[in-house]
Amino acid sequence: MAPLPEIRLKKSLRAFAYTGTDFAGPFITVQGRGKRREKRYLCLFTCLGTRAVHLEIAFGLDTDSFLNAFYRMTNRRGLPCEMMSDNGGNFVGADKELRQLVKLLDQDRIRKATANRRIKWNFNPPLAPHFGGVHETMIKAAKRAIYAILGKADVTDEELMTAFTGAEALINSRPLTYQ
Repeated sequence: MAPLPEIRLKKSLRAFAYTGTDFAGPFITVQGRGKRREKRYLCLFTCLGTRAVHLEIAFGLDTDSFLNAFYRMTNRRGLPCEMMSDNGGNFVGADKELRQLVKLLDQDRIRKATANRRIKWNFNPPLAPHFGGVHETMIKAAKRAIYAILGKADVTDEELMTAFTGAEALINSRPLTYQ
């Protein structure tokens, strides 16, 4: 086994100082009186030191939706020192929309938007899903918890956000460190 990435070994006194992010979805929500359906996405942030998670709803796959989810996370958890995310290669075999995420996210814009806040952003190499093992494990746990909460019910955006926070509480209720 290769050594762990250096970012995973850095220690901080604050959770989410070194954070990884990933997307999952789509989740279909009902708008209005049930006539219109919209796709929403799970944006997962995980602390690379403690493996605590923060789940946010992304209203689309564009850069603005991701940055809004990122700003909501940083407003609650504080600014991270370093961020780590995949480069989209791990989305091979996922839904067509998730495969298009790489094309829709403007990586240069994300770097510029976070550089003035002194956040270093690391993208994993393309076609290297093993680099984001922490994100992928947490995505699987989050999706399993969300589908257990929702089942096949038609939900609104508000109910989906509530399910995300319930799944976040469930995942974070496990022991985060060695006992």
